[in-house]
Amino acid sequence: MVTNAEIYETIQPQGEITGRVLAGLMKKAWVVLIEDPSTDNHANRLALAEKVMRAPESLAGIAWRLFLSNATVQASLGDLAAISDTDIDWIWASDDVAKLYDALANMEA
Repeated sequence: MVTNAEIYETIQPQGEITGRVLAGLMKKAWVVLIEDPSTDNHANRLALAEKVMRAPESLAGIAWRLFLSNATVQASLGDLAAISDTDIDWIWASDDVAKLYDALANMEA
């Protein structure tokens, strides 16, 4: 487990990895744009998807910090480039496990 100091050192958006995190967030937003309106939390999820499509960079800081809450990401803090695109996409896409997209949607609501 990483220390709070290690997380704090990484808390600011980190160049290329932040761009990759935003790309994963955009992929999730594309799915949300066409999801069933009866999906739990759909209104907030849709509002976030529209915001992501308009200006993903405006969410860089908060998305990055929320992304850091994931254990897989924390295990790679020493080498952020080691976080694969597959891991990034899964962390945003998994409604059953990560729920980061919903957390961000609710924070932005």
